[in-house]
Amino acid sequence: MFEAAFDYLSNLASSFLSSSASVDFTDAASTLSAANGVANWMTTYFTYDTWKDENGAWSQSIVQWHESGIYYNSILKYMEYSGNYGMVDFVSTSMYYATLSDGDLLFGCSGNCGGKWNDDIGWWALAAMSGSDLFGTSAVISSTAGSSVPWFQVANFTLYQILEDYDSVCGGGVYWSRDRTSTAYNLKYEKSSITNTQIIWLAMRIFEVGGNSAYLNIATDFWNWFVNYATDTSSYMIYDGVYATADSCQVDGKTWSYYYGLMAAAGAMITQATGDDTYLTTGLNYYNYWKTNFVNESGHFYEPWCPSVGCKDPTGFNTPVYESLALLYNRLPSTHADTKAEIKSLMVAQGTYLVDYLGCTSTWNCVRTLDPVPSSYTFANGTNPRDQMEMMSFVNAMVSINGEPTVTSTPTAATAVATTKKSSAAPRAAATVPRGATAFIALALAFGFAVIMA
Repeated sequence: MFEAAFDYLSNLASSFLSSSASVDFTDAASTLSAANGVANWMTTYFTYDTWKDENGAWSQSIVQWHESGIYYNSILKYMEYSGNYGMVDFVSTSMYYATLSDGDLLFGCSGNCGGKWNDDIGWWALAAMSGSDLFGTSAVISSTAGSSVPWFQVANFTLYQILEDYDSVCGGGVYWSRDRTSTAYNLKYEKSSITNTQIIWLAMRIFEVGGNSAYLNIATDFWNWFVNYATDTSSYMIYDGVYATADSCQVDGKTWSYYYGLMAAAGAMITQATGDDTYLTTGLNYYNYWKTNFVNESGHFYEPWCPSVGCKDPTGFNTPVYESLALLYNRLPSTHADTKAEIKSLMVAQGTYLVDYLGCTSTWNCVRTLDPVPSSYTFANGTNPRDQMEMMSFVNAMVSINGEPTVTSTPTAATAVATTKKSSAAPRAAATVPRGATAFIALALAFGFAVIMA
């Protein structure tokens, strides 16, 4: 039944192939028009039959669970930039199914959680923070589905869940896997770079909401650990992780693009918060390494490790890179005009490539038909919606780089979330820990910062 429905959609899409997409990625209006077109296709590829069974995610035969969190973040960012709230019920109900009535992405699991990873819930937490930024800290996720949990609470609570897996071995950092009883080497010992980078981003975004210095302290503590343990500071190559054993701190020498973007942008965020330029300087060192090693001679973004280890197609790594580069671009001071121009030039070139490579149609359906058909993460006819999702993140980033439009529209009262879009000038409540869990307090005190309980 599902395949028949998808074949219908594929045939519908093929009717638009007579002309290709047209856009000027240096122009704000043209880019926003492209974003509107890309967004129109996002839910077309969603499997509603398994919505609840998949806990709000896309079918995991097509999209990995953590990627769904990234894609919901892209939809929320699109709504913020465009003022088009047509998908608000879709994304809020999806987040409700992922967290249920208590806003817990782990569904009550604490301590040792086999099959759960901190970077996976980190992506969903960042999406929840985008919902909070869009609708306000008190806006609930989906009141019509039964939830009374604010978007902000999910982001905040998940940060503290991730911090449960902190220890001081190898100077600090959080473990990748939540299964602390596993005997598998990587699950037991790896403190992954992406997890610890997500902590910095999430803590900084929460800090920027209410100015609670506890979260700035988290961000800078993890920043210092990351630079000292997860980075080759002679080149600013980032290791994929640190194996924190009692007798060594060996590193995983593979390296992927997404944590370079996150760290570059985080450096700008922390410098804005502290006035200390060393964070931005280090962030730009990460950016320069990425630029040199993850942009090929043709100007296309790529992953140099993929040929040797194998990657999904698309890899998914670039999706956070686009958002990170846009944030870095917008946070750079005027003294870095050359870097801003370079970022925009790189992104425009990547966008031109993507439109052609993905075969974006005149209605902005940007999904390839792969031949031969991969054995996983692809529909039977060779198409994969992950192409469309990458394009959504890219056009969001270009809208942001070109200057976000002034948005005056708001979600309608019939939607499942608060109906008033946040005002950037409005005072915001200080961030607080939503639950009285003593383990979180002890962990916070171990870091040397105060936690305000709700």
